[in-house]
Amino acid sequence: MFVSDRIVFLELQKTGCTHIRNLLKEIVGGRLVMRHNQAPEEVFTGDRFFLGSVRDPWDWHVSLWAYCCDGRGDLYSNLSTPGIRLRDHGWKRDFFSVLRLVMGMRPNWHTKEWQRTFRDINDPGAFREWVRMLHDPGYWRDIGEGYWRFPVNRFAGLLTWRYMRLFTCRKNQFGTLRAVTTPEQLIEHERQHCFVDRFIRNEHLEADLLEALRAANVEVPAQKVAELMERPKTNTSSKKRGPGYYYDEQTEKLVGDRDRFIVEKFGYLAPSARAACDQAQRARQAI
Repeated sequence: MFVSDRIVFLELQKTGCTHIRNLLKEIVGGRLVMRHNQAPEEVFTGDRFFLGSVRDPWDWHVSLWAYCCDGRGDLYSNLSTPGIRLRDHGWKRDFFSVLRLVMGMRPNWHTKEWQRTFRDINDPGAFREWVRMLHDPGYWRDIGEGYWRFPVNRFAGLLTWRYMRLFTCRKNQFGTLRAVTTPEQLIEHERQHCFVDRFIRNEHLEADLLEALRAANVEVPAQKVAELMERPKTNTSSKKRGPGYYYDEQTEKLVGDRDRFIVEKFGYLAPSARAACDQAQRARQAI
């Protein structure tokens, strides 16, 4: 979470949040208060403007998997570390975090299976195997983050879970989310409890960020605007191919079904649908 006097930015993993945070620090100042954490009560004081970030679910899954293939990130550590993992749960800072951890302790017996899926960043078969495991109830405890304990896992994927956890729940307050048991209730929950003023889509990062800053009445000099539009991304994985390379029909549908809330709220298209649209556009231009 990035906090300034005017802006609070909540960081959803693998949505360009490091890049957004760096840009915000240059423009409005502020500080990083842990990474990817929920907003505590004290940041809701005053007239702060809340920002969040999102990403195309199909691209997000590829990016997250590729990051794991690089041996990076907390999810990689959770999935590839055998036994019970105690690091990176915030237990030194937060008593409730360690209490939840102890209550939910269960060794990860699937590390070799997970590690097999990280064998080659250019192997679509490895990626598809990972996607199927990620959405298989038998492997959810390995993921951590409390995902396996909430009824939303029956119909919503990890991306949707992280979105709801970060943007609709204040720190250590999960009661309303825990009561969600259907997709319809999930939509209503988000409508009632989402406190984010503007979302920045990874696919339109700079433009969305500048629009959000204008909405927050933050002026950005024209010279800085031009510079930001040319700035290279930060903290990216080493993948070189687009989502269309990695998905087959089954895994594309799986992601679309499990993260349907994100798809529909932000109007994302599956890789095959995007490819069809691009082909149709090229055909029109050729006439």
